[in-house]
Amino acid sequence: MNTISQKAGLFVCVLTLSVMPVSATAYAEEIKTAAGRRCGVIDTSKSPHVRLRGIPMQDTELTEGFWADRFELCAAKMIPTMKKAMLGKGSAKLNRIKFMAGLADENPGGTPWGDGDCYKWIETMAHVYNVNKDPAIDKQMDEWIAIIAKAQEPDGYISTNIGHDKARRFKKVNDHEMYNMGHLLTAACIHYRATAKENFLEVAKKNADFLYRQWKSYPQKMVNFPWNPSVYMGLVEMYRTTGNLNHLELAKIMIDNRGANPKPGGHHSLGGTDQTQDFVPIREETLAVGHSVTGNYLYCGVADLYAETGEKALLDALERIWSDICLKKTDIICAVAMGNDHSPRPKGGSLHEAFASKPYQQPNEYNETCANIGTGMLNYRMLLVTGDAKYADWTERMMYNTLNSGVDLKGEKWFYCNPLSWDGTPGDMKLASDSDKEAVTTGHHTGLRWRTNNCYCCPPSVARTTAKLHNWFYNVSDDGALWVNFYGGSKLSTTLADGSNIALTQTTDYPWNGKIEIKIDAAESKTVGIHLRIPGWTENPVVTVNGKRQTAGIESGSYLQIQRNWSEGDTVALDLPMPVRLMQANPRIEKLRNKVAVMRGPLVYCLELPKQQDGEEIWSNGLFLPENIELKPEHRNDLLGGVTVLKGNALTFGGCEKFIKDNPGARKPSSVADGPLYKPLKPRHLNIPNEGTVEISLIPYYAWANRGLAYMDVWMPLAAEENLARQRKERN
Repeated sequence: MNTISQKAGLFVCVLTLSVMPVSATAYAEEIKTAAGRRCGVIDTSKSPHVRLRGIPMQDTELTEGFWADRFELCAAKMIPTMKKAMLGKGSAKLNRIKFMAGLADENPGGTPWGDGDCYKWIETMAHVYNVNKDPAIDKQMDEWIAIIAKAQEPDGYISTNIGHDKARRFKKVNDHEMYNMGHLLTAACIHYRATAKENFLEVAKKNADFLYRQWKSYPQKMVNFPWNPSVYMGLVEMYRTTGNLNHLELAKIMIDNRGANPKPGGHHSLGGTDQTQDFVPIREETLAVGHSVTGNYLYCGVADLYAETGEKALLDALERIWSDICLKKTDIICAVAMGNDHSPRPKGGSLHEAFASKPYQQPNEYNETCANIGTGMLNYRMLLVTGDAKYADWTERMMYNTLNSGVDLKGEKWFYCNPLSWDGTPGDMKLASDSDKEAVTTGHHTGLRWRTNNCYCCPPSVARTTAKLHNWFYNVSDDGALWVNFYGGSKLSTTLADGSNIALTQTTDYPWNGKIEIKIDAAESKTVGIHLRIPGWTENPVVTVNGKRQTAGIESGSYLQIQRNWSEGDTVALDLPMPVRLMQANPRIEKLRNKVAVMRGPLVYCLELPKQQDGEEIWSNGLFLPENIELKPEHRNDLLGGVTVLKGNALTFGGCEKFIKDNPGARKPSSVADGPLYKPLKPRHLNIPNEGTVEISLIPYYAWANRGLAYMDVWMPLAAEENLARQRKERN
C-alpha cells in the first residue's frame, strides 16, 4: 500500500501494488490502446473493487417525464444563463481565463475558485452534447478549450487567480488551486467521453503530469494540500481514462497526506485543521467534520480510490463517516451544510459552512447547494461500491429535493442556501422591485433566487448534475445482471458484463405516480438477472412480469432480483404505492420535537404562503396540523410547471384550541431517543373541529420561492398545547 513516513522532516510516499488493481499494468495498457472507448460518467467499468459497474454514457437516453423536462431546461436555459453570468457580474470569470490567455486587456478579478466553476459549465455542455449532438455546443466547447489551453502555463500549471506568478503557487490552501484543477480534470474526461476529441484531455494530461511532479519532488512542502479536493476525483477519473498509473498514484499520495502533518494557524495558511479535514488521517477519522463541500469531495475521492485499490481501511472510514452524516446530521431533504458552527470539535481553528460538530442539530437553515449535491455524489459512489439500496434511497432524496430547489423553474435563477423555513423577508438581498426583476444578492441566505452571486459555485453544480443524472439510472454487475437504480422515462441499450446485449424502455410518470413499466426491446437467449430497486419509502409494492405477480424477495429498501430468460416484448410492471406520510424526527433533535414534515414518494413537501396571495394574513392566524390530517394528492398541470399538490385542512389558533380541548390526549413531545433519523408518524384517530380550519395546498419543496416572497415551512407544528403557546408568542 501507499505509506507516508516522516524521516528527517521529509514525507516519503512509497507505492506498492498490494492494493492496486490486479494486473494494473495490463489494465493501463488496455486503456491506452482503446482510445475513445465508451465509458460511464463515473467509469467503474474496469474497477476491481465495485459491485456495480458504470455503463457507457451513450447507452442511456431520456424520453419523457420529469427528468427529460429537467434535462431540456438545463440545455435550453441553464447553460446560456450561466455563460451570461460568467461573462458579466458573476464571481466565476470566463474573462479571467481569456485575460491569462492574452485575449483580454483587463483582469476582471473574481473568486479564487472561479476557474473550477467555469470548468463545471463546460462539463455541463459535454453532458448535454453527449445526448443531443448539438454542433453549436461542440463549437462553443472547442472555443473555450482553446482559450484554456492558451492560459495554461508551459509546465502545465493553471489557476488564473494565481496566474503567471510562480512564487504564489501553493502558498495558501484557500487559494483553491486544487479545486480549479480538479474540476478541469473531471470536465476533460467527460468531454473526451462525449466527443472522442482529445483537445481538452491534452490540457488535463499536461496539468496532471505537472501535479505529479510537484508531489513527487516536494512531498513535505505539499503535504497540507489540497483543500477543496475535487482533484482526487479528477485524478482517479484521469487514470480510468488514460491508464496512466501516475494519476492513481498521485491521488493516493494526496489522500495519504491527509492529517499527516497538522499545522497551527488555521486553514488560511497551511491547513491541518478540522475545517480542512486534515487534522486526523482519513483512515482514522470517525466523524464528518469541517467544510461540508470539501468534506464530501474528499469522501468521494476516497471512494473512487477504494474502487481501484480495495484497501479496507478506506471503506471502513467511509462507512463510519457516512453513518455520521446520513444517520445523525442530514436534513430530511438530504442537506448537510450547517453554516457557521463554532461548537466543539473544532481543532486548529473555527468552522465555517461545516458539518454539525454534534449530531441531531437539525433543522439546518443554511444547506448549501453544492454540499447537498456532494452528499448525493457520495451516496451514489457508495452504491457503486456496495450495491446496498440504502445509498440509492439517499441519492434519490437529493435528486428530487435539494438538487432541484437550487434552481428556479425557468432555469435562470439560483439558491446558494436551501433553508427549511422562511419568514417572508428578502433575507440577504435587496430588491429593486416587488416583482424581483432586478434582485441583487448581498449574501447567501436569501428568500428569492438570484441571477448572480459573490460565490457562483452552485449554478454549475446544479446544471452538471441535472445533465448527467440519467447516467445513474442503470448499472451492470459482474454476474451478468442489470441494475435499475432510479425511475424515469428512458431507454437503455447496453452490453452486460458477459458481453451479451440488452435493450429496454422505461415508461412512468414518476415521481407523481408510482406505476412504472419496463419493456424489454431486445435480449439474447440466456438467463439474465434484473435488479429492481424497491425504494425504502414505499409500502406493499406490487411487481409483475408479463402480468404474473412476483411474490418472493420484495422488500422496501432493497433490490428485487428477477432472473429469467428475457425475450423481446417482456414487460415488468412496478406499482410502488405513494401514501402521504407525516414524518417525525428522532426525538434527539430537540428543535423538531412535536413537528412533522410531509412526504409522498421521494418528494418532501412544504407549506408555502406567497405574500402576494394573502400569505401574511394566513400565517398570522396560526397553522397547525392535526396528526390525523387527511392530505389528498391532486395533480396540477397549471401550477409550478406541473406538480402534484397535497390538499387538506390545517387548524388556526382557534381551531387548535378546540382540537386540544376535544382531544385531551393530543400528542406530547416524545422523549424516547431511539430509532432512525426520520420515520413515519402513526396517527391516532382524533376529533378534528369543523370550525377554525384553513385549507392548505402543500407543494414539493423544490418548487418553493417561484411565486415571489413567501412564508414557508417544511417542519410544521402538530396541533398540541406546547406548539400553540410557542406559535402565539412567535406571531406576536
